[in-house]
Amino acid sequence: MPIPSRATNLTLGGGLLALAFSAGRAAAPAPPPLAPVEAAQLVSAALQEISARAEPSVLQVRALARSRRGGVTRRLQDGSGVVIAADGTIVTNEHVVRGADSLVVILHDGSEHPAEILGRDPRTDLAVLRVSDIALKPMELAEAPPEVGELVLAMGNPLGFGHTVTLGVVNGVGRSNLDIAQYEDYIQTDAAINPGNSGGPLVDLLGRAVGINVAMGLESNGDKGLAFAIPAQMVRRVVDQIVKDGTVRHAWLGARPHPAWQFPRVAADDLAQGYTGRSRIKVREVTASSPAAAAGLRSGDILLSIAGRRMLDEQSFRNASLEARPGDIVDIVVWRAGKELVLPLEFGEERD
Repeated sequence: MPIPSRATNLTLGGGLLALAFSAGRAAAPAPPPLAPVEAAQLVSAALQEISARAEPSVLQVRALARSRRGGVTRRLQDGSGVVIAADGTIVTNEHVVRGADSLVVILHDGSEHPAEILGRDPRTDLAVLRVSDIALKPMELAEAPPEVGELVLAMGNPLGFGHTVTLGVVNGVGRSNLDIAQYEDYIQTDAAINPGNSGGPLVDLLGRAVGINVAMGLESNGDKGLAFAIPAQMVRRVVDQIVKDGTVRHAWLGARPHPAWQFPRVAADDLAQGYTGRSRIKVREVTASSPAAAAGLRSGDILLSIAGRRMLDEQSFRNASLEARPGDIVDIVVWRAGKELVLPLEFGEERD
C-alpha cells in the first residue's frame, strides 16, 4: 500500500473536510492537479524517505571459514540480512551462512560486529542470527502478501558495493518449480537483485519487509531480469520456531506421489472414469503407521487438495507439508474410484 503523497493528502483532506462541514455549506474546491514534474518529485521524495528509514535495518552478512592448514580465517561468502527484532534478531538466507565457522555483520555505518547463528532451515533457505553487543533498528515483517503491480524496493549489499536500493514492481506471487529450495512459493519482482543481495529485504512503500530476497533470474534459463523473494509470512513462521526452539519442526504426511510426468499413464483408469481435474498428484506409496495411513489415504488416490491448497504438481504437494505444523488437523480431498472423498488427517512430525 503506497504512502500517500502530499497531493493525495491534500485531496483526501479536502474530501474529509467537505464531508465534515457539508451541512449547510458548500464543499471546498478540489486542489489543482500537480504538474507531471511535481508529481515525479513527490514520488522520488517518498522513495528517498523509505530508503533512509530502512537503511539502518539492512546489513551485510559475511561468512568466514578457517582453513584446515594453519587455521587462517578466510572470507567464504557475503550476503545481506535484515534486523527484525529490537533484541538484534536478524534473518538471512541459509545458503549465505552455509559452511561458515563464524559470522560478521557490517552495518550501514561500516561498523563490524560478530553474530551467532540461532538456527537454520535449508528447506526454506532461511537462517536466523543474533547480534547482542549493539542496539539495532528492526524492520517490520508484512502480515499479508503484496499485490501484483505493487512498487517494491530490493535492499542489500550486492557485489560488496555497500547499501544498495533498486526499484521494481511485484510481477507475480506463488512462483515455484525454480529448483532453489524444497519450499517454493516465491514473490517475483523485476527489482534488480545481484550476488550479495541474498538475504536482504524486499520492502513495500510502508517500509515493511514483504519478503527476503533469495535469487536472481539466470540468463541460461531465459529469465534474466527477474528475481524472487521468500514471502514474509513464511519468514515469520520459520523465525518464530527458531527463536523459540532453535530449530524448525516440519510436518510429516507419510505418502509419496508418482512423478507428475507419469500421470497420464498411471491415471489412465481414472481418466477413463471421467476424471477431469487439474491435479497431477497420484499417490504411489503410503508409509505404514503414518498419518496418511491413519487417515485412510491409499496408493492410487489422486490428491485434489490438502488443507485447502489445490494440488497441481509435485511442488504444491511439497509446499502443503512444509506449510503445515506437526499436530495440524486438516482435510485431504482425493479422487478415488470415480468419486471425491474427504479424509481428515493429523500431521505427524518429520524425524531426520
